[in-house]
Amino acid sequence: MTRTRIVVADDHHILLDGLNALLQKQKDIEVVGLYDNGQKLFDDLPNSKPDVALVDISMPGMNGCELTQKIKEFYPKVYVITLSMFDDATHIMEMIEAGVSGYLLKNVNDKELLDAINMVKDGRMYFSAEVSEKITTMIVHQQKKLAQPEEPKLTERELEVLTLVAQEMNNAEIAKALFISERTVETHRKNMLRKTNNKTIVGLLKYALERNLI
Repeated sequence: MTRTRIVVADDHHILLDGLNALLQKQKDIEVVGLYDNGQKLFDDLPNSKPDVALVDISMPGMNGCELTQKIKEFYPKVYVITLSMFDDATHIMEMIEAGVSGYLLKNVNDKELLDAINMVKDGRMYFSAEVSEKITTMIVHQQKKLAQPEEPKLTERELEVLTLVAQEMNNAEIAKALFISERTVETHRKNMLRKTNNKTIVGLLKYALERNLI
């Protein structure tokens, strides 16, 4: 039976020892390296030749994100699983973008950890329930944000014209002040009305005041 070769990096020695004890009991797993920082794990990869790397995020030498990126760049066949206390979407997405195949929290039970290792070594991905929920929540939030209509942006010149309109200057006065033609001033007025979905200058000025544009 071919055993899964695993390396582990975590700067908490108690956790490192606990993981080692658990993994050593498994007949289908061979622990080929234990490290208290990411740099040591990476430097030893030519010797350890693992199938799976189990890594923490916050470590001296090289953090989990940097380590994952380098592993996937130089040893793309090595699968990486994050085992971390960080359960926020920022850290989760950083590790996913770095190339991890799994993300588990440190409160994971033994069975789930072993299940994750087995799935990942077979080329699949595994995220614990809490992590999956955070990913789903973030995706839904982004979709809602994308669904919202984008706030129209007025150009610098349009804002200059609008400021002078607010000062009750007519087209001729605005044209003279900005060294442009009256026709250009009128075009700017029409463009601003269209962009802000307003039909009158009063509505446009109200729009601008509500958003502190003038």
